[in-house]
Amino acid sequence: MQRVNALRNSPRAPSEPAPHNVLTLVVAAAAPLLTCALFGSAAFLTWLGARAAWLMLPTSLGVPFAFPRLTFRPLVGQPGWHLGTELLAAVVLAAVAAWWVHRALLRRPGADPWRLLLSAWAGTLLGLALANALRAVAAVLAAGAGPLPFLSYAFAGALTGVLWALCLGWVCAVPVALVHRFTARTRSEPAPA
Repeated sequence: MQRVNALRNSPRAPSEPAPHNVLTLVVAAAAPLLTCALFGSAAFLTWLGARAAWLMLPTSLGVPFAFPRLTFRPLVGQPGWHLGTELLAAVVLAAVAAWWVHRALLRRPGADPWRLLLSAWAGTLLGLALANALRAVAAVLAAGAGPLPFLSYAFAGALTGVLWALCLGWVCAVPVALVHRFTARTRSEPAPA
């Protein structure tokens, strides 16, 4: 209980990150962006489609595939607004993942790397659900569908985002936990006298 009171009465503002956690937050935002850049590579998508074509079956129904594509060229046959939606979804994913890790570090400043790994994974899950819902809604709005398809595609996009984040969210969470572990280790070592 004394630790809670010490944290509550600390001079640092509750919304301000500790200086050693800034690198952790940068990695929490960069890891999803790097994963989006991987899925933005045409070579990777071709390789994945050749080896696991069954993963692309929901895409045939119009549901977003995996992580948003972080690229600056639209795929062949896709309109320009689709590229803007993909870029916006990638930014939403990175922002939500970093915000969730920031929130976790403010709530538990002395969190161990395992707790931060789970927080980063949860942030990726929430961010990918929002990003895929955004991508699905943009596709429905472009098609001019009514409210029922709008809601069902938003739900399907969020559901596929949750499933992909459950399977691949650890790819974004492990670097965050490792950076937090190594910055916490250097922080706890005393300075040489």
